[in-house]
Amino acid sequence: MSNLEKRIKRHVTGRTREFFAATAPGLEELCLEELTQLPLTCEDVTVVPGGVEFRGRLHDCYVANLKLRLANRILMRVSNFNATNFRKLQKKIAEIPWELYLPPDCALNINVSSSHSRLYHKRAISEHVQKEIQGRLHQFAARSESMRVLTPSREQQIFIRIVNDHVMVSLDSSGALLYRRGLKDQSAVAPLRESIAAAVLRLAHFTEKEPLVDPMCGSGTFALEAAMMVKNIPAGWFREFAFMDWPAFRPKRWAYIKGQCKREFADVTTPRIFAFDIDEKTCEALQDRIEHYGLSPVIQVGCNDFFHISPADFTDRTGLVVLNPPYGIRIGDQKTIEHLFVKISEKLKNTYAGWKFALIVPERRLLKKIPFKGMTHHPLYHGGLNLTLLTGKVL
Repeated sequence: MSNLEKRIKRHVTGRTREFFAATAPGLEELCLEELTQLPLTCEDVTVVPGGVEFRGRLHDCYVANLKLRLANRILMRVSNFNATNFRKLQKKIAEIPWELYLPPDCALNINVSSSHSRLYHKRAISEHVQKEIQGRLHQFAARSESMRVLTPSREQQIFIRIVNDHVMVSLDSSGALLYRRGLKDQSAVAPLRESIAAAVLRLAHFTEKEPLVDPMCGSGTFALEAAMMVKNIPAGWFREFAFMDWPAFRPKRWAYIKGQCKREFADVTTPRIFAFDIDEKTCEALQDRIEHYGLSPVIQVGCNDFFHISPADFTDRTGLVVLNPPYGIRIGDQKTIEHLFVKISEKLKNTYAGWKFALIVPERRLLKKIPFKGMTHHPLYHGGLNLTLLTGKVL
């Protein structure tokens, strides 16, 4: 074992570290619930604005990235200190043993936020931090032939957060935001993030044993997310992560974690998820994606209008119907939108009696158009919009 490997084991893999699971606003408590249900050895799990803080081993960081459906990214805390000028900032950044955390010559993305601090110029802070990190990495690489490796493909992101002159330095372990499951591109019109879809399914109490109908599926976010839940496939199964380029990363450990997950995949042979859209090309693209990722036994796709289908045509059980109707510039003026939600309510009442429902409403004025009693309102923030999720039962 080399000296570097010994240092990595002592200071990174063998030590309990602080992590932060960032979430969309309002999903912190749900993320806490999800995190505590994972097979982790986490300590001091605490909800804070914007996410959940916890202490754990690097192994826990791997598992959290792989399995959390509601988080946006997992940050590993690297250092914290006070700095009121650039000289102090540079000195403290240079003292961090970056060779234990980052590969040499990696591409860096420095993300800076600052409030109520004497260091406030974000671009200047970013330039100073990048210079010190690269300087230390290059200096160490020059002394160690074993560190001469190819530049990794994944960019490494460093978060510098300064509040009241206190600097928090964190390393992003995720890379691309965690809602990017790797199942589809994000080019659909007004796509719903997978992490938001997972939150909707959780708030609607989707049991994973009941049928789910997504009758306005678009790119299929709800259908794909629900199918992965039904088959017990981890959220990050089809993607890679930034930590896979860290010097501390151990491929055998990662293979062991994924192997354990694979043994727990559910064997599903009949469709439980039914997705429909009026656009034929959209349905064809979703079907291709389903087949490519082995989800065909779970999802059945049809090209049809929500108002022309009945769940009795494809299932004899009640379950959950989830709708994210078009709104804004996709649908037209206010009267058109109001008429659409009235029609949706009528359709649910006439053909989905006894079903649970989850309906995303873009404006609170539309809530009076939904007549069902006992509904629960959940604020939902997505794409800069303040939405409302309605959940309940069609009675």
